[in-house]
Amino acid sequence: MPTRPAAALLVGLLLVAGCSATEQPPRTPQDRPPSRTLVAWSDAVCANVKVVDELRSHAGSSYYATQVATQVNSVLAALDGLEPSGIRQADAYVTGLTRNLERLTDQLPEGDARDQLPAARVTALVDRVGRQRPALARLAAGSRALRASYQLAPACGPLPRPPALATNATRDLVRWADTLCATTQSIAELPEPGDELLKDPRFAPFESMELANYLSAVASDVESLTEPLVGLPRTRIAEADAYRSELLSGLRKARARLPREAPMLSPHDIGLQQLRARARQAARTVAAAVPAGPGLPDLARRHPALADAYALAPRCEPRDAPSSAPPTTTLPPARDGRKVAACQDGGCQITVSAPVDVTVRGNRFTTAVSEGTVWIVNGSGLIRLSGAGTGRFGTGDTTVVFSVTATTETAAVLDVSTT
Repeated sequence: MPTRPAAALLVGLLLVAGCSATEQPPRTPQDRPPSRTLVAWSDAVCANVKVVDELRSHAGSSYYATQVATQVNSVLAALDGLEPSGIRQADAYVTGLTRNLERLTDQLPEGDARDQLPAARVTALVDRVGRQRPALARLAAGSRALRASYQLAPACGPLPRPPALATNATRDLVRWADTLCATTQSIAELPEPGDELLKDPRFAPFESMELANYLSAVASDVESLTEPLVGLPRTRIAEADAYRSELLSGLRKARARLPREAPMLSPHDIGLQQLRARARQAARTVAAAVPAGPGLPDLARRHPALADAYALAPRCEPRDAPSSAPPTTTLPPARDGRKVAACQDGGCQITVSAPVDVTVRGNRFTTAVSEGTVWIVNGSGLIRLSGAGTGRFGTGDTTVVFSVTATTETAAVLDVSTT
Protein backbone atom coordinates (compact mmCIF):
# COMPACT_ATOMS: atom_id res chain seq x y z
CA MET A 1 0.00 0.00 0.00
CA PRO A 2 2.74 2.62 0.73
CA THR A 3 3.92 2.44 -2.90
CA ARG A 4 0.66 3.72 -4.37
CA PRO A 5 1.09 7.42 -3.54
CA ALA A 6 4.57 7.39 -5.09
CA ALA A 7 3.27 5.75 -8.24
CA ALA A 8 0.43 8.24 -8.45
CA LEU A 9 2.90 11.13 -8.01
CA LEU A 10 5.13 9.71 -10.77
CA VAL A 11 2.21 9.45 -13.21
CA GLY A 12 1.14 13.01 -12.37
CA LEU A 13 4.63 14.32 -13.04
CA LEU A 14 4.75 12.49 -16.35
CA LEU A 15 1.42 13.98 -17.38
CA VAL A 16 2.53 17.48 -16.45
CA ALA A 17 5.78 17.01 -18.33
CA GLY A 18 3.91 15.72 -21.36
CA CYS A 19 1.59 18.75 -21.38
CA SER A 20 4.52 21.13 -21.04
CA ALA A 21 6.35 19.52 -23.97
CA THR A 22 3.49 20.10 -26.39
CA GLU A 23 2.26 23.50 -25.14
CA GLN A 24 3.10 26.40 -27.57
CA PRO A 25 4.36 29.71 -26.21
CA PRO A 26 2.04 32.66 -26.85
CA ARG A 27 2.68 34.29 -30.25
CA THR A 28 3.95 37.83 -30.46
CA PRO A 29 1.66 39.83 -32.78
CA GLN A 30 3.38 40.43 -36.09
CA ASP A 31 3.34 43.59 -38.22
CA ARG A 32 1.37 43.33 -41.43
CA PRO A 33 3.78 43.05 -44.39
CA PRO A 34 3.95 46.18 -46.55
CA SER A 35 1.63 46.34 -49.55
CA ARG A 36 1.37 48.59 -52.59
CA THR A 37 -2.11 49.68 -51.48
CA LEU A 38 -0.97 50.85 -48.04
CA VAL A 39 2.28 52.35 -49.33
CA ALA A 40 0.18 54.38 -51.80
CA TRP A 41 -2.25 55.41 -49.05
CA SER A 42 0.60 56.46 -46.75
CA ASP A 43 2.38 58.32 -49.54
CA ALA A 44 -0.71 60.30 -50.51
CA VAL A 45 -1.62 61.21 -46.93
CA CYS A 46 1.96 62.19 -46.04
CA ALA A 47 2.24 64.40 -49.14
CA ASN A 48 -1.00 66.23 -48.34
CA VAL A 49 -0.24 66.54 -44.64
CA LYS A 50 3.04 68.22 -45.61
CA VAL A 51 1.03 70.82 -47.56
CA VAL A 52 -1.18 71.43 -44.51
CA ASP A 53 1.79 71.88 -42.19
CA GLU A 54 3.37 74.38 -44.59
CA LEU A 55 0.30 76.64 -44.88
CA ARG A 56 1.87 79.12 -42.47
CA SER A 57 4.77 79.67 -44.89
CA HIS A 58 2.51 82.02 -46.89
CA ALA A 59 2.04 84.41 -43.94
CA GLY A 60 4.22 87.08 -45.57
CA SER A 61 2.08 87.24 -48.71
CA SER A 62 -0.60 89.87 -49.26
CA TYR A 63 -2.70 86.99 -50.62
CA TYR A 64 -2.17 84.80 -47.56
CA ALA A 65 -5.83 83.83 -47.08
CA THR A 66 -6.34 83.09 -50.77
CA GLN A 67 -3.25 80.89 -50.91
CA VAL A 68 -4.38 79.02 -47.81
CA ALA A 69 -7.85 78.49 -49.29
CA THR A 70 -6.43 77.31 -52.62
CA GLN A 71 -4.07 74.80 -51.05
CA VAL A 72 -6.64 73.53 -48.55
CA ASN A 73 -9.14 72.97 -51.36
CA SER A 74 -6.47 71.04 -53.26
CA VAL A 75 -5.82 68.84 -50.22
CA LEU A 76 -9.56 68.28 -49.70
CA ALA A 77 -9.93 67.18 -53.32
CA ALA A 78 -7.01 64.74 -52.93
CA LEU A 79 -8.38 63.28 -49.69
CA ASP A 80 -11.84 62.97 -51.22
CA GLY A 81 -10.39 60.83 -54.00
CA LEU A 82 -8.35 58.66 -51.62
CA GLU A 83 -9.36 55.02 -51.33
CA PRO A 84 -9.90 54.02 -47.68
CA SER A 85 -7.03 52.08 -46.15
CA GLY A 86 -9.32 49.61 -44.41
CA ILE A 87 -7.58 50.42 -41.11
CA ARG A 88 -10.12 51.96 -38.75
CA GLN A 89 -7.79 54.39 -36.96
CA ALA A 90 -6.15 55.52 -40.20
CA ASP A 91 -9.41 56.19 -41.99
CA ALA A 92 -10.77 57.96 -38.91
CA TYR A 93 -7.68 60.21 -39.00
CA VAL A 94 -8.41 61.22 -42.62
CA THR A 95 -12.06 61.86 -41.76
CA GLY A 96 -11.08 64.08 -38.85
CA LEU A 97 -8.51 66.00 -40.89
CA THR A 98 -11.05 66.54 -43.67
CA ARG A 99 -13.58 67.89 -41.18
CA ASN A 100 -11.05 70.32 -39.70
CA LEU A 101 -9.97 71.58 -43.13
CA GLU A 102 -13.57 72.08 -44.22
CA ARG A 103 -14.17 74.09 -41.04
CA LEU A 104 -11.12 76.20 -41.88
CA THR A 105 -12.36 77.04 -45.39
CA ASP A 106 -15.84 77.84 -44.04
CA GLN A 107 -14.29 80.47 -41.77
CA LEU A 108 -12.44 82.25 -44.58
CA PRO A 109 -14.42 85.08 -46.24
CA GLU A 110 -15.34 84.92 -49.92
CA GLY A 111 -14.21 87.23 -52.70
CA ASP A 112 -12.13 90.36 -52.12
CA ALA A 113 -12.86 90.30 -48.40
CA ARG A 114 -10.74 87.17 -48.07
CA ASP A 115 -7.42 88.93 -48.46
CA GLN A 116 -8.50 91.77 -46.16
CA LEU A 117 -8.37 89.27 -43.30
CA PRO A 118 -5.39 90.06 -41.00
CA ALA A 119 -2.54 87.58 -41.29
CA ALA A 120 -2.70 86.88 -37.56
CA ARG A 121 -6.33 85.82 -37.91
CA VAL A 122 -5.52 83.50 -40.83
CA THR A 123 -2.66 81.95 -38.84
CA ALA A 124 -4.96 81.47 -35.85
CA LEU A 125 -7.43 79.59 -38.05
CA VAL A 126 -4.63 77.44 -39.49
CA ASP A 127 -3.31 76.74 -35.99
CA ARG A 128 -6.65 75.21 -35.04
CA VAL A 129 -5.95 72.45 -37.55
CA GLY A 130 -2.73 71.67 -35.70
CA ARG A 131 0.57 70.19 -36.85
CA GLN A 132 -0.32 67.01 -38.68
CA ARG A 133 2.93 65.24 -39.47
CA PRO A 134 3.72 64.31 -35.84
CA ALA A 135 0.14 63.10 -35.34
CA LEU A 136 0.24 60.97 -38.46
CA ALA A 137 3.63 59.50 -37.53
CA ARG A 138 2.35 58.57 -34.08
CA LEU A 139 -0.67 56.88 -35.63
CA ALA A 140 1.51 54.88 -38.03
CA ALA A 141 4.01 53.91 -35.32
CA GLY A 142 1.20 52.49 -33.19
CA SER A 143 -0.45 50.51 -35.98
CA ARG A 144 0.90 47.04 -36.74
CA ALA A 145 -1.20 47.05 -39.89
CA LEU A 146 0.23 50.31 -41.23
CA ARG A 147 3.72 50.99 -39.97
CA ALA A 148 5.73 48.81 -42.37
CA SER A 149 4.01 50.38 -45.39
CA TYR A 150 4.34 53.88 -43.91
CA GLN A 151 8.06 53.31 -43.35
CA LEU A 152 8.54 52.61 -47.08
CA ALA A 153 6.30 55.39 -48.50
CA PRO A 154 8.51 57.94 -50.32
CA ALA A 155 6.65 61.02 -49.02
CA CYS A 156 6.76 59.85 -45.38
CA GLY A 157 9.64 60.33 -43.00
CA PRO A 158 11.27 57.41 -41.15
CA LEU A 159 9.63 56.34 -37.93
CA PRO A 160 11.66 56.92 -34.73
CA ARG A 161 11.69 53.16 -34.10
CA PRO A 162 11.75 51.60 -37.58
CA PRO A 163 9.77 48.35 -37.79
CA ALA A 164 11.36 45.11 -38.92
CA LEU A 165 10.56 44.76 -42.61
CA ALA A 166 9.79 41.46 -44.31
CA THR A 167 11.14 42.79 -47.62
CA ASN A 168 14.41 43.70 -49.31
CA ALA A 169 12.96 47.06 -50.35
CA THR A 170 14.01 50.38 -48.82
CA ARG A 171 12.28 53.74 -48.97
CA ASP A 172 14.92 55.07 -51.38
CA LEU A 173 14.42 52.11 -53.72
CA VAL A 174 10.64 52.48 -53.61
CA ARG A 175 11.03 56.17 -54.42
CA TRP A 176 13.42 55.33 -57.26
CA ALA A 177 11.07 52.75 -58.79
CA ASP A 178 8.02 54.98 -58.33
CA THR A 179 9.72 57.94 -60.03
CA LEU A 180 11.00 55.88 -62.95
CA CYS A 181 7.60 54.23 -63.45
CA ALA A 182 5.82 57.58 -63.37
CA THR A 183 8.27 59.12 -65.83
CA THR A 184 8.12 56.34 -68.41
CA GLN A 185 4.32 56.17 -68.10
CA SER A 186 4.02 59.95 -68.52
CA ILE A 187 6.12 59.81 -71.69
CA ALA A 188 3.83 57.12 -73.07
CA GLU A 189 0.76 59.21 -72.18
CA LEU A 190 1.93 62.54 -73.57
CA PRO A 191 -0.75 63.69 -76.01
CA GLU A 192 -0.22 63.03 -79.67
CA PRO A 193 -0.24 66.10 -81.88
CA GLY A 194 -3.65 66.80 -83.34
CA ASP A 195 -6.87 64.89 -82.76
CA GLU A 196 -9.15 62.79 -84.93
CA LEU A 197 -11.88 65.40 -84.45
CA LEU A 198 -9.81 67.88 -86.43
CA LYS A 199 -10.63 65.89 -89.57
CA ASP A 200 -14.26 66.97 -89.18
CA PRO A 201 -14.88 70.13 -91.26
CA ARG A 202 -16.49 71.85 -88.27
CA PHE A 203 -13.35 71.43 -86.16
CA ALA A 204 -10.73 71.56 -88.96
CA PRO A 205 -10.27 75.37 -88.78
CA PHE A 206 -8.73 74.90 -85.32
CA GLU A 207 -6.03 72.41 -86.38
CA SER A 208 -3.30 75.03 -86.81
CA MET A 209 -4.02 76.47 -83.39
CA GLU A 210 -4.03 73.02 -81.74
CA LEU A 211 -0.72 72.04 -83.35
CA ALA A 212 0.86 75.37 -82.40
CA ASN A 213 -0.31 74.88 -78.80
CA TYR A 214 1.17 71.37 -78.81
CA LEU A 215 4.54 72.58 -80.03
CA SER A 216 4.57 75.41 -77.51
CA ALA A 217 3.79 73.08 -74.60
CA VAL A 218 5.75 69.90 -75.38
CA ALA A 219 9.13 71.33 -74.35
CA SER A 220 7.86 72.34 -70.89
CA ASP A 221 6.18 68.93 -70.57
CA VAL A 222 9.55 67.25 -71.14
CA GLU A 223 11.24 69.66 -68.72
CA SER A 224 8.76 68.71 -66.00
CA LEU A 225 9.59 65.02 -66.54
CA THR A 226 13.31 65.68 -66.27
CA GLU A 227 13.27 67.40 -62.88
CA PRO A 228 12.22 64.43 -60.66
CA LEU A 229 14.99 62.24 -62.16
CA VAL A 230 17.72 64.73 -61.31
CA GLY A 231 17.26 64.44 -57.55
CA LEU A 232 17.12 60.65 -57.36
CA PRO A 233 19.90 59.03 -55.31
CA ARG A 234 21.93 56.23 -56.86
CA THR A 235 20.64 52.74 -56.15
CA ARG A 236 24.12 51.12 -56.23
CA ILE A 237 22.61 48.65 -58.70
CA ALA A 238 24.70 49.27 -61.81
CA GLU A 239 22.04 48.30 -64.33
CA ALA A 240 19.37 50.42 -62.63
CA ASP A 241 21.61 53.47 -62.35
CA ALA A 242 22.58 53.13 -66.01
CA TYR A 243 18.88 52.98 -66.99
CA ARG A 244 18.07 56.15 -65.06
CA SER A 245 21.11 57.94 -66.53
CA GLU A 246 20.14 56.94 -70.06
CA LEU A 247 16.54 58.07 -69.57
CA LEU A 248 17.65 61.40 -68.13
CA SER A 249 20.10 61.90 -70.97
CA GLY A 250 17.39 61.01 -73.51
CA LEU A 251 14.99 63.58 -72.05
CA ARG A 252 17.66 66.27 -72.03
CA LYS A 253 18.53 65.56 -75.65
CA ALA A 254 14.85 65.66 -76.56
CA ARG A 255 14.44 68.98 -74.77
CA ALA A 256 17.39 70.42 -76.71
CA ARG A 257 15.87 69.33 -80.03
CA LEU A 258 12.35 70.58 -79.36
CA PRO A 259 11.17 74.01 -80.58
CA ARG A 260 12.07 76.89 -78.31
CA GLU A 261 9.51 79.45 -79.51
CA ALA A 262 8.19 81.42 -76.57
CA PRO A 263 5.83 82.31 -75.13
CA MET A 264 3.60 80.92 -77.86
CA LEU A 265 4.19 79.65 -81.39
CA SER A 266 1.88 81.57 -83.71
CA PRO A 267 -0.02 79.43 -86.22
CA HIS A 268 -0.13 82.46 -88.52
CA ASP A 269 3.64 82.43 -88.98
CA ILE A 270 3.91 78.81 -90.17
CA GLY A 271 1.87 76.90 -92.75
CA LEU A 272 -0.33 73.96 -91.73
CA GLN A 273 1.82 71.36 -93.48
CA GLN A 274 4.95 72.62 -91.73
CA LEU A 275 3.14 72.62 -88.39
CA ARG A 276 2.10 69.01 -88.94
CA ALA A 277 5.65 67.99 -89.83
CA ARG A 278 7.13 69.75 -86.78
CA ALA A 279 4.55 68.23 -84.44
CA ARG A 280 5.18 64.69 -85.76
CA GLN A 281 8.94 65.18 -85.38
CA ALA A 282 8.49 66.48 -81.81
CA ALA A 283 6.40 63.44 -80.88
CA ARG A 284 9.04 61.08 -82.28
CA THR A 285 11.79 62.94 -80.43
CA VAL A 286 10.03 62.55 -77.09
CA ALA A 287 9.20 58.87 -77.64
CA ALA A 288 12.88 58.15 -78.41
CA ALA A 289 13.90 59.35 -74.92
CA VAL A 290 12.94 56.01 -73.34
CA PRO A 291 15.96 53.63 -73.34
CA ALA A 292 15.83 50.86 -75.90
CA GLY A 293 15.95 47.23 -74.80
CA PRO A 294 14.34 45.59 -71.77
CA GLY A 295 11.87 47.79 -69.95
CA LEU A 296 11.75 48.74 -66.31
CA PRO A 297 9.73 45.68 -65.16
CA ASP A 298 12.30 43.30 -66.65
CA LEU A 299 15.17 45.27 -65.15
CA ALA A 300 13.58 45.22 -61.69
CA ARG A 301 12.92 41.49 -61.81
CA ARG A 302 16.65 40.72 -62.10
CA HIS A 303 17.50 42.39 -58.76
CA PRO A 304 15.72 41.15 -55.60
CA ALA A 305 15.71 44.43 -53.66
CA LEU A 306 14.59 46.42 -56.70
CA ALA A 307 11.96 43.79 -57.52
CA ASP A 308 10.50 44.19 -54.02
CA ALA A 309 10.56 47.97 -54.35
CA TYR A 310 8.91 47.83 -57.77
CA ALA A 311 6.16 45.61 -56.33
CA LEU A 312 5.44 48.24 -53.64
CA ALA A 313 5.85 51.47 -55.62
CA PRO A 314 2.40 53.10 -56.02
CA ARG A 315 2.85 54.11 -59.67
CA CYS A 316 4.41 50.88 -60.94
CA GLU A 317 2.20 48.43 -62.76
CA PRO A 318 2.58 44.91 -61.32
CA ARG A 319 4.43 42.73 -63.79
CA ASP A 320 1.99 39.85 -63.35
CA ALA A 321 -1.14 42.01 -63.43
CA PRO A 322 -3.72 40.42 -65.75
CA SER A 323 -4.26 42.36 -68.92
CA SER A 324 -7.77 43.66 -69.20
CA ALA A 325 -9.80 46.13 -71.14
CA PRO A 326 -9.96 49.62 -69.64
CA PRO A 327 -12.82 49.98 -67.18
CA THR A 328 -16.05 51.21 -68.66
CA THR A 329 -18.03 53.94 -67.00
CA THR A 330 -21.77 54.15 -67.37
CA LEU A 331 -23.07 57.66 -67.85
CA PRO A 332 -26.12 58.75 -65.89
CA PRO A 333 -29.14 59.20 -68.15
CA ALA A 334 -29.53 62.71 -69.55
CA ARG A 335 -32.94 64.29 -69.06
CA ASP A 336 -33.33 64.94 -72.80
CA GLY A 337 -31.30 61.97 -74.03
CA ARG A 338 -29.75 62.83 -77.40
CA LYS A 339 -32.58 65.17 -78.45
CA VAL A 340 -30.53 68.28 -79.14
CA ALA A 341 -33.68 70.09 -80.29
CA ALA A 342 -34.58 70.37 -76.59
CA CYS A 343 -31.82 72.97 -76.26
CA GLN A 344 -33.40 75.53 -78.60
CA ASP A 345 -35.21 77.40 -75.82
CA GLY A 346 -32.01 77.78 -73.78
CA GLY A 347 -32.13 74.91 -71.33
CA CYS A 348 -31.51 71.17 -71.72
CA GLN A 349 -29.50 68.17 -70.54
CA ILE A 350 -28.19 66.00 -73.35
CA THR A 351 -25.77 63.15 -74.06
CA VAL A 352 -23.16 63.84 -76.76
CA SER A 353 -20.45 61.72 -78.33
CA ALA A 354 -19.80 62.13 -82.09
CA PRO A 355 -19.88 65.68 -83.50
CA VAL A 356 -23.38 67.13 -83.35
CA ASP A 357 -24.80 70.60 -83.90
CA VAL A 358 -26.70 72.12 -80.99
CA THR A 359 -28.75 75.29 -81.47
CA VAL A 360 -29.36 77.42 -78.38
CA ARG A 361 -31.59 80.48 -78.84
CA GLY A 362 -30.58 80.83 -82.45
CA ASN A 363 -26.85 80.28 -81.85
CA ARG A 364 -25.33 77.15 -83.34
CA PHE A 365 -22.64 75.19 -81.51
CA THR A 366 -20.88 71.97 -82.46
CA THR A 367 -19.91 69.63 -79.65
CA ALA A 368 -18.20 66.23 -79.47
CA VAL A 369 -16.20 64.02 -77.12
CA SER A 370 -12.75 62.63 -77.87
CA GLU A 371 -10.47 60.79 -75.41
CA GLY A 372 -12.49 62.03 -72.44
CA THR A 373 -12.40 65.69 -73.52
CA VAL A 374 -15.50 67.65 -74.50
CA TRP A 375 -14.98 69.93 -77.50
CA ILE A 376 -17.39 72.83 -78.10
CA VAL A 377 -17.13 75.16 -81.11
CA ASN A 378 -18.99 78.35 -81.92
CA GLY A 379 -17.78 80.42 -84.85
CA SER A 380 -14.13 81.21 -84.16
CA GLY A 381 -14.28 80.09 -80.54
CA LEU A 382 -13.23 76.70 -79.19
CA ILE A 383 -13.53 75.43 -75.61
CA ARG A 384 -12.21 72.06 -74.45
CA LEU A 385 -13.29 70.62 -71.09
CA SER A 386 -11.51 67.63 -69.55
CA GLY A 387 -13.61 66.13 -66.78
CA ALA A 388 -16.15 68.17 -64.86
CA GLY A 389 -16.08 71.80 -65.87
CA THR A 390 -17.98 74.72 -67.34
CA GLY A 391 -17.54 76.66 -70.57
CA ARG A 392 -19.23 79.96 -71.44
CA PHE A 393 -19.84 81.60 -74.81
CA GLY A 394 -20.99 85.20 -74.95
CA THR A 395 -23.31 85.82 -77.91
CA GLY A 396 -24.78 89.31 -77.95
CA ASP A 397 -26.83 89.84 -74.82
CA THR A 398 -26.88 86.12 -74.00
CA THR A 399 -24.29 83.90 -72.37
CA VAL A 400 -24.62 80.21 -73.20
CA VAL A 401 -23.25 77.93 -70.49
CA PHE A 402 -22.14 74.32 -71.07
CA SER A 403 -21.54 72.30 -67.89
CA VAL A 404 -20.08 68.79 -68.00
CA THR A 405 -22.00 66.54 -65.61
CA ALA A 406 -20.22 63.27 -66.39
CA THR A 407 -17.83 61.89 -69.01
CA THR A 408 -16.39 58.69 -70.38
CA GLU A 409 -13.67 58.40 -73.00
CA THR A 410 -16.23 58.74 -75.78
CA ALA A 411 -19.37 60.44 -74.40
CA ALA A 412 -20.56 63.07 -71.95
CA VAL A 413 -23.66 64.44 -70.30
CA LEU A 414 -23.95 68.22 -70.77
CA ASP A 415 -26.19 70.70 -68.97
CA VAL A 416 -26.91 73.64 -71.28
CA SER A 417 -28.28 76.88 -69.90
CA THR A 418 -28.36 80.61 -70.68
CA THR A 419 -27.92 83.74 -68.60
